[in-house]
Amino acid sequence: MKCPACENELTEHKVSGVQVNICSGSCGGLWFNLTQTRKIEYLKSGAGSALLHFELADGVKTYRGAEHPCPQCKTTLLYRHFFSKKHDTEVNQCAKCSGFWVDVGGLVKIMESSREDKKELIEKYFTAIMDEKISGMNLGNQDVAQAAKLITNIFNFLRTR
Repeated sequence: MKCPACENELTEHKVSGVQVNICSGSCGGLWFNLTQTRKIEYLKSGAGSALLHFELADGVKTYRGAEHPCPQCKTTLLYRHFFSKKHDTEVNQCAKCSGFWVDVGGLVKIMESSREDKKELIEKYFTAIMDEKISGMNLGNQDVAQAAKLITNIFNFLRTR
């Protein structure tokens, strides 16, 4: 599969029994197919935090507009649930296969930093994503509410301990 943001070849990684495709060495996006996303619900928070330890390429711009093709379906455009330029994060979903493209470049950069306040920055990141972005979705719509639940599960899976 190819990265929908930078067209780099995605590599498969398995963490805690969950298979994720990563754009390592480039923009750092993560592809979760629906089956794997459903497995995450039953895992401990932080079980996938190892996915945040990979190399990002310097200068790769991940925001190329809202239209990204699904890496699995190839012809369907991903629907953007939310993005944050401040936190360098974007979450998209395919309407056809229901897989999720999650760009957590900002979180990876925090994880790689040697700053003394790293733990505080990580907490601020997760608070912003959970309290601002996910809670700001139209949860009155049943499909969006279901997607918000899956996105919450993905971020809890990635959450560092």
